[in-house]
Amino acid sequence: MHTLLTHKKQQRWLRPAALACILLCCVTGSALWLLLRIGVMPGTIALPFSARHTAEQQGIDPTMLFADPTSYDTRPCVAHPSTTTCNGRYPESPPHVDPQFGAQHGAGACIDGATKTVEHQVITDGSGQAVGTLDLVWLPTCQSYYGEMTFNYPLSQVQSASIQVQTETSNGFLQWFDAISQLPPLVTGYEETGPLSASVLASSPMLGQTLISPLIFSPGDPVSAHIDLEVSGGISFANYTASYSAGIKQYIG
Repeated sequence: MHTLLTHKKQQRWLRPAALACILLCCVTGSALWLLLRIGVMPGTIALPFSARHTAEQQGIDPTMLFADPTSYDTRPCVAHPSTTTCNGRYPESPPHVDPQFGAQHGAGACIDGATKTVEHQVITDGSGQAVGTLDLVWLPTCQSYYGEMTFNYPLSQVQSASIQVQTETSNGFLQWFDAISQLPPLVTGYEETGPLSASVLASSPMLGQTLISPLIFSPGDPVSAHIDLEVSGGISFANYTASYSAGIKQYIG
């Protein structure tokens, strides 16, 4: 009888102790994850952008729309869509390249009747005047996206301009955690054109007042586009689109 009572007492003690241990593990895990997400722990601040551009790995400079056909030949992306064949490739040839020449070398191969602009955004200044646009385009044939920015500021007033498309985590728990903690989405990869100075924009016959990002392959993970535009007078714009998965807008929370 004494042994039975002792065993029951042990059970009553072990149950809350086990629950306390589980709770402690959950709190510790959440705290560590938060530290990792905001970059407090040493060496973690660069994690969201730790992967190098595929474009750089291929020897393609992602800051310029080169006349080199390799930079806009998207036929490999059409044939076998992947990060290797799509990322870093521009969706079309630069304006100064003859369209027939560009098409012969694979320009625009991903753009077809299924291509869809999933978001069109008008960029406005402090007084509500339109100063440019931001588009995010979904290319189902290549399972990829690209972004396009236009602005109507004279190039003499532009100090810096860039456009980026980024892939984000599709993990439901991490999306929920980011939503309730007011943290930005966890970035898993990105492709970028820029930042480009006014002198580069003005001297290039293929850029001017329009910037197009390279492609980024993402058949399922959310993707968004971001722009940074700095003009004289200390005015800056940092617009971004919503996130889209397979061309469908994502809602969290």
